[in-house]
Amino acid sequence: MVVALAAGTASASSELRVVGRHFEDAGGRVVLLRGVNVAGDAKVPPFRPALPAVFEPLPGFGFNVVRLLFTWEAYEPEMGMPDASYLDYYEAAARAAWARGLYVIVDFHQDAFSRWSIGGCGEGFPRWAVPAGLAAAAPDNGPACADWGTRMLTDDKMKQSWDAFYAGQGGVRERYLAMVAAVAARLQAVPGVVGYDLLNEPWGDEVSQLGPLHAAAVAALRARDASAIILVSPQALTSAGSQTKLPRPGFDNFAYAPHWYDGAVLLAKKWGGASPARAFAVMTAKANEWGVPLLLGEFGAPAGTERGAEFVAALYDELDSALASGTHWVYTPGWTAERKDGWNAEDLSIVDGSGALRDNFRPRAVAQRVSGAPLAFRGGTEVELSWQHEPARGRTELFVPAGDWVIEAEGAACVFETTTRVVCESAAGGEKRLLLRARGGGGGDSCGLTGAEALLLVGLAALLRRRHSQATR
Repeated sequence: MVVALAAGTASASSELRVVGRHFEDAGGRVVLLRGVNVAGDAKVPPFRPALPAVFEPLPGFGFNVVRLLFTWEAYEPEMGMPDASYLDYYEAAARAAWARGLYVIVDFHQDAFSRWSIGGCGEGFPRWAVPAGLAAAAPDNGPACADWGTRMLTDDKMKQSWDAFYAGQGGVRERYLAMVAAVAARLQAVPGVVGYDLLNEPWGDEVSQLGPLHAAAVAALRARDASAIILVSPQALTSAGSQTKLPRPGFDNFAYAPHWYDGAVLLAKKWGGASPARAFAVMTAKANEWGVPLLLGEFGAPAGTERGAEFVAALYDELDSALASGTHWVYTPGWTAERKDGWNAEDLSIVDGSGALRDNFRPRAVAQRVSGAPLAFRGGTEVELSWQHEPARGRTELFVPAGDWVIEAEGAACVFETTTRVVCESAAGGEKRLLLRARGGGGGDSCGLTGAEALLLVGLAALLRRRHSQATR
C-alpha cells in the first residue's frame, strides 16, 4: 500500500502543507509528524549511513517522518566542485524513506561550523569555508571532543567564521545559497520530501544575521521548489530553553522548529524530575504568536540516563499536550560500544548496533492523520483523542504499539485495521472521541474490543461478505 502511494505521487508538493497551526495532507487531514533524526554518524566520513534498509524498522516504532542529515562538506569538499555521488546517495535515501511511508525533512546540518573548528570537534561546513586568516584545527570528533558544546561557547575563532560567513567573505555565503538551490532542484520531484531545515543550530545574531540568511535561502530554494515547507530553526543557544529573537519570517508555508535539551540530563545522565513544561511553554508561545505549527527538531536523552525513560515520556507528554510534531535525536544504526553515535562520543542513539531499542525510547501512540481539527490528544498507557470530525476529509488513523488494547469510541466507528493501526470513520460530522485502554491497565469495560478481537471480527466479516457474494451470484 505504501509503495503504491509513493509510486503514484508525481511530486512532493501535493504531500503536505502548512494550514494555520497544523500540517495537512492532500486530502485535508491534519498530520501529526513524529519521527527521528537519521543518523548521528552522517556528520563524519564517509558521511553516508542512510542506506535503504536502515529505514525498515521506523514505521514500526510509530514514526512517519525522518529529519535526514545533509552534510555540506560531503556535498562540496572543494569549493565550486560538488560531488554528484553524494546527492545520488541522498536522493536514494529519501526515496527509500518514502517507500516505507516516511516523510523526509532535508536537514542542512552543522555543529560549531566545521570539523576544522573548535579543536577539530565541529562538523558541517567544508574546510574551505573557514576564513583564510584563521588557522584550521585538525579534525578529531573522537572522545576528546565530548565537551564540544562548552568549547563552542568560548571559541572566538568559530564566532569569527560565522561572522565572515554572514558577511559574504570569500564567497562562502554565496556557495551555501547555491548548495541549497541545487539540492532543492534535485529533490523537488522526489515524493515524500516535504520540507527543508535551512541550517541546524546556527550561531550568530538572529535579527541582523540569521533572519536575512533565512530570507535569502528561502528565495533560492523556492525558485526550485515553490511549495516546500520551511522549518525555521532559531539560534543554537535557544536549545537550552530561551526564547528566540527571530522576527516572524516574511515567507509563507513554514513551521517553527526549535530544539530543546535538558543540560543536566545531557551532562549528568540523570533526570531529577524537573518538568520540561516551561521550555515547551516558551516554544509553543512563539509558534502561537506566528500562527504556525511547532515541530521540535531535536530532543532526547543519552541511553543509560537515570530515570531517562521517565524523562523522555515527559517530553512526549508535552508534545501531545501541544499537538506538536517532533523528531527524536537520534537513530544511528551504525552505533558501536566503542564509537557510540560516531561523533564526539555522543550516545543518544535509540538503537544499538544490532538494531534493538535502547532505554531512551519506547514506541508510543500517535494520531498520525486526523479527519478534521484535533482538539486534544494524549498517549501513554491510556490513549485519548478528541477531534472535530469532517467526513469529507476521510478517516482518522492512529498508530498504537502492539498490545492488548480496549477500544471505546463516541460518535465514530473505530477498529484495529492492523495490530498497530486504529482507524475511525463516521458519516456524520461533529466532535468525536476515542479512548484506548491497555487491558488490565486501569480501565475498559466488558463491551470493549481488544486489538486482537477487533482484527478477528474484521476477518470474519470479510469472510461472510465473500460467502454472501458467492451465494448470490
